[in-house]
This record gives sequence, structure tokens and C-alpha cells, in this order.
Amino acid sequence: MVSVALFAAFGWLFSQQALQSFSPFWFLALRFLSAGIVVSIVAWRTLASLSIAQWSVCLRLGFVMGVALLLWVTGLSHSRHLGESAFIASLAVIYVPIIGRFIYGTKITRSLLFPLLLAITGLATLMLKNGFSVEKSQLYLLIAALIFAAHFVVTATVVRSMPAVAITATQMLSVGVVALVMALINEPLQNMDVGMVAWQWMVWSIFVASLLRFAIQTYAMKLTSANNAGMILVLEPVFTVLIASWYLDETLSFSQWIGCGLIFSAIVVYQYLRLLETRSLVSGSS
Repeated sequence: MVSVALFAAFGWLFSQQALQSFSPFWFLALRFLSAGIVVSIVAWRTLASLSIAQWSVCLRLGFVMGVALLLWVTGLSHSRHLGESAFIASLAVIYVPIIGRFIYGTKITRSLLFPLLLAITGLATLMLKNGFSVEKSQLYLLIAALIFAAHFVVTATVVRSMPAVAITATQMLSVGVVALVMALINEPLQNMDVGMVAWQWMVWSIFVASLLRFAIQTYAMKLTSANNAGMILVLEPVFTVLIASWYLDETLSFSQWIGCGLIFSAIVVYQYLRLLETRSLVSGSS
């Protein structure tokens, strides 16, 4: 999971740099169609063995993921602070139990209330830096995080009964198709003569941030619950801030540090309280 968080953090940098030369939806289409084709070639036997019902589930999950990523890449394209964007997106880990309640009726424990208050305070602090105004990038990323959480909850359930590589391949292809359709409708045709450096960022996005990251993440989710797997989102924004500081010389204002710190604290506190509850249940049952 730590490696997944690191690859995801580098993915923020790769994507941000690639968006200097590629339009948002074309970037997603090229990235995920390429990654999906590679995985499909490797796993074609597994894909061929899927039932119609399994294909239906995978494609629907892919569509949801596609919508979330369209919002995410739009927010990223408008963002001026890579680290802040990563922390806003990391709110998905707080959304997970709330979404689980709506989808599966999972009980929301008291351990969520205090972290949720911290997260809301942190988000409000980020929006206060310009006199409490919601930036376009913040709104897109906030909604994307909500949809990512829904996708996360459902995938964590589905993945236990299906091959991880099949879910990875079908979802990547689905995201690529959704992004391609939106690119054809909303954006001019992408100029492919963008230079070697831009294509290098695209290649890194495909093979590290997409193929390696999602393959490991999907497999790891077979070994744990949605809430525990959410720990990857604890380290991802921290790594992103460090990478942005190192490569982009990006600095955050005092209010941004406070806001990001509160969001990070919310996630850490929530996971810690969940750990205490799990240990209490285990000791109680024994």
C-alpha cells in the first residue's frame, strides 16, 4: 500500500506536467486506453473467461471511475497548487464510510464524527484563503473525491469474487472510452506533435501512475477492507506535497498548511479510531 501511495503521488506530478501539452480529456483518453490495452493483452485469457454479468459489473464500475477522473483531471487542470489538490482529493477516505452507509447500509460509527469535523474545518480553511470563496478546481476535486469513494466502496466488495487483473483492464478501457467520447464532444482534436518531453510525461502516467499503481491497488484490496485500504490516501497527499516541493519548488501559504494539516489529521485520527474499534471487537469476541 505504501508503494501504491508513492506511485499515486508521482501520478499527480506526471499528470500536471502532461496537461501543459495535452488537453484534459484527451490526456485521460490516451492514458487509460493505452494502459487498458496493455493490461488486456496480458490478461486476455482471464477477460475471455468472464461471464456477461461480470462484464456488466466491470463496465459499470469503469463508467463511475471515468466520471470521477473526468472531474479530477478538470480540477487538476485549473489547480495552482498540486499539494492542496491532493489533500482535497484525499477526503475520499472520509467519504468511504458515509457512502458505504448509503449503498450497503453499513453502520456509521462514532469514530467518524470527530475526523469529519476536522476535515470540514480543514476544507473551510483552504477556502478561506481568498475570503471564503470556492475555487473551480476545489469544487471539481471535492465532487471527484465523493465519486471516488463510491467507486472504492463498491470495488472493495466486487473484487473479492473477481480476478483483480480483469477489473483493472475493463475499468481502464471504460475510463478511456468515456474520456474519448467527452474529448470528441468538448475539445478540439489533440495535436500529437507536442514534443518528446510531453510524451515522456504521458508514458510515465501510463506505466507508473496507471498500470503499476492500479494493478497493485486492485490486488491489495483483495487482502483488506475498504476502510483499511483507504490508508493509501493518508500517505498520497503527503508524498505529493513533498514531490511538488522538490520538483516544482511549490510552497503553501500558512492557511493552506493549516487546512491540509487538518485534513491529514482527520484521516489519521479516523484510521486510528477505527483500529481501536477493531481491536476492541476482536478482544470482545475472544
